[in-house]
Amino acid sequence: MFSVLAGSLLAASGCTSDKYHTWDYIKGNLTPEMAGISETKLDQERDLAVVNDTDWRAFSDDWGRVWLSDQPTMLSPYPLVNTGGNPN
Repeated sequence: MFSVLAGSLLAASGCTSDKYHTWDYIKGNLTPEMAGISETKLDQERDLAVVNDTDWRAFSDDWGRVWLSDQPTMLSPYPLVNTGGNPN
């Protein structure tokens, strides 16, 4: 009984018009997920996050070199152990 009622209701309502399934909408943007030629918006955001992370880590290394804190002093007459973890 329920299936007959649901079927008749569906047949009476017909197909509804959905703007996302029209030819003009699809033709207007054939690649809605793409933000560039070969990348989606998520791919671009991920690439930018990797670049920013690398840049900030490089900046931290450069900042140590600016203040000459990347290696022990060479003015001491005694041998000093490099505690920075970077072999020089």
